[in-house]
Amino acid sequence: MRTPHLSRRECLLLGLACAASPLRAQAPNVSWREALARLQSRGSHHFKYWGLSIYHAELQVAADFDAQRFAQQRLALSLTYARSLKGMAIADRSVSEMQALAQRVGHTWVAAQAAQWQSQLRALIPDVQAGDRITGVNQPKLGTTFFFNQAPLGTIEGPDFAALFFGLWLSPLSPEPAMRQALLAS
Repeated sequence: MRTPHLSRRECLLLGLACAASPLRAQAPNVSWREALARLQSRGSHHFKYWGLSIYHAELQVAADFDAQRFAQQRLALSLTYARSLKGMAIADRSVSEMQALAQRVGHTWVAAQAAQWQSQLRALIPDVQAGDRITGVNQPKLGTTFFFNQAPLGTIEGPDFAALFFGLWLSPLSPEPAMRQALLAS
């Protein structure tokens, strides 16, 4: 009996699929409506980079929200894009900014964990067009659930991910302090 021969390309694709499978994000554990239930708009900001409109950010929080403990509280951060961007570029930029924030706040950056987050974000974040919205919902103890135009994308578990991801907008050491101030309406 002869065994089937796989081409180099097929072997590579099979290897990549096997390697990536443990890095996939969890299926979302809540619907859009459930994730945003009892949250209210806190603030918003229009983000520009080198004069180009990138996205409009809106923060939704519970009535008892404490900005100093943002990573331990339920919140939703929605980004409505003003232009077309590749999902992979959004994922890579997010992880790069998270690493820079980790250094500023003295958080230990574990390369293997960061690679896993990058793989998960690359798998989750789609290419966007003007008007598309990606929402990240922090659900302490459950993870960060992402939605694309209200459709569930997946969940990335872990408080370290939430602290660094949402910290890009909400940390006192955010790379965009004016955006932080506008989102927190302070």
